[in-house]
Amino acid sequence: MPRLSPDQRQQAIGRLDARQSVQQVARAFGVNVTTVYRLQQHFHATNSTCNLPGRGRPRVTTARQDRHLVHQHQRDAFETAANTARNTFGVHGQPVSARTLRRRLGGQNLVKRRPARRPVLTAQHRLDRLAWAQQHAH
Repeated sequence: MPRLSPDQRQQAIGRLDARQSVQQVARAFGVNVTTVYRLQQHFHATNSTCNLPGRGRPRVTTARQDRHLVHQHQRDAFETAANTARNTFGVHGQPVSARTLRRRLGGQNLVKRRPARRPVLTAQHRLDRLAWAQQHAH
């Protein structure tokens, strides 16, 4: 079932105000009658066709803190999200979880990276490599 765009909502209310029936308006926009009826009820209650703001859980961080989190994490690109989150606090002083930090970083299209894990090269290893390369040079 297609959703009505904001422009279509305004047009539907205009048609209802022009005394078209709910069924006629629904047919014109290709939506269910209930959709138009609920739009009409919502418009009479709020005098607006916009959706109400969400009532979900409030965010732990503000937009400014989100920018700070991203900046803080970019300063040391190889720091894990968990370590960065441990040193960061939210709106009311509560700590920010690593998952929240990963979401904020993902919102900025930053991908997680891990440092390469390999054995540490000693000076002897470097000399051995150089000797091998010189032996096998053309």
